[in-house]
Amino acid sequence: MSEIIKTEAIVLRKIDFGDTSRIAQFYTKDFGKISAMIKGARSPKSKIGSLVDTMNLLQLVLYKKDTREVQLVSQVDLLKHYPSIRDDYDKYISASAVIELLSNMTLENEHSKKLFEGTVRIFELLDSSNNNPRILFAKYFLFFLKEIGYEFQLKQCNVCGNEINHKRPVSFNYEAGLMCNECRKDRLTNFNFNEELFNLLLCLNSKQNNILCKEEDLKSIIKMLESFLSYHIREFKGIKSLKLG
Repeated sequence: MSEIIKTEAIVLRKIDFGDTSRIAQFYTKDFGKISAMIKGARSPKSKIGSLVDTMNLLQLVLYKKDTREVQLVSQVDLLKHYPSIRDDYDKYISASAVIELLSNMTLENEHSKKLFEGTVRIFELLDSSNNNPRILFAKYFLFFLKEIGYEFQLKQCNVCGNEINHKRPVSFNYEAGLMCNECRKDRLTNFNFNEELFNLLLCLNSKQNNILCKEEDLKSIIKMLESFLSYHIREFKGIKSLKLG
């Protein structure tokens, strides 16, 4: 039996189905990632179809059945549509990268209210602030990794447990994690930090949003995070959206 439920949702993607319908993938506040059909969404008279657009924040009413892979949308209300993101290419690229992580790296029906709220927050920041969109995405990427179980330990060496001295060379091993100058000498190094790069990583992992840095340093950090995720999840092949920017 289907259950009528209401939840907030971010639209991740949509595809046409049949002659008039559309299937959308959502990341919801209460159920995680789900797919649902909007019947008649492609009809010019459909009020719902125009609201179900990528990145929109919606309130959905669903006929939900646990044994069914694709749920059925019965009602949609628009909560936010983030116009500034759509009008700014750099913001749009970073928001698309967020969507890509949620769509490709989360499981169906795996619930994380914190991940949902963090995603809404990053969209609000991208839409309303003048901060570098790529910096906001890098901060979200670190948050995302933590929420899916791959948190970065940045205070202590993951090998010996001693406090990291960021004024000395620091290295990162995808398996062991962050390594101090002594422990890195006889271990495989996947990424080396100079003082400037490591300070940037610390800033990205803080609550600070207005960060000044070199664009190439920021790209290096994001590339390292992509490689780290790819090492642990073989299906991950990088974030295609960022290659457009």
